[in-house]
Amino acid sequence: MPSVNVTGMLPLRIVETERPDFDEPVVELWREDDFVGMVFWDGEEAIVQIFPNGAGDVHDIGVEDIFRVLELAVQIVMPEDQLDAAGDAFLEAINASAPESAWDDEDPFTRTLTDEFDDRVVFRAEDGEGFFDKRTALELVDRCEQLSLAVVTMDGFDLEGAVLIPRPDLGLAIAGPAGLDWGVRAAAANAQVRAALENWPSRSTLVAAFVIQQSDGETFIA
Repeated sequence: MPSVNVTGMLPLRIVETERPDFDEPVVELWREDDFVGMVFWDGEEAIVQIFPNGAGDVHDIGVEDIFRVLELAVQIVMPEDQLDAAGDAFLEAINASAPESAWDDEDPFTRTLTDEFDDRVVFRAEDGEGFFDKRTALELVDRCEQLSLAVVTMDGFDLEGAVLIPRPDLGLAIAGPAGLDWGVRAAAANAQVRAALENWPSRSTLVAAFVIQQSDGETFIA
């Protein structure tokens, strides 16, 4: 039987939905465009269903990845009054049952992105901010789309030696509309950034810096 490289697979992402047959929100689990399963509240507890993939085979999911998405999914589908009543003890119980390494402070999607792009910067400032050439910047935005991250700020500069020259006309800040689920907002933000980037001049000195948002609302500098 061939081995499965779980660590090389794209991480799961969640999409909160409303379905007419359910009183509480339903959380769908996706890997890129492949529907993996769903989490819902059955009146007494949270239930997770995993479905076959498009070829009818099983989904291979990393243990840390499934614990990560299930912690958030349970909090979404659980009725608010029961979640409040359960309090911190409920979350502590979930955390205690998960692999220890899955609960560090860094979002695994963020870690994946930074691991892949840290060494592709053309310049890194003293405060840690990275600057990317246009081609790499476009690849970074595409990867954010795959990882359910959203580029919310992009700033353009010309890099002359070790000197950064701001280009305010190439800056972009995304204000996502409220009320939409995270997947829709992230896709809209990334589409705006990608379109702006594609229209940038192609001179070799032009570089971009990004602020990226996670699904939990936290932001970080690439």
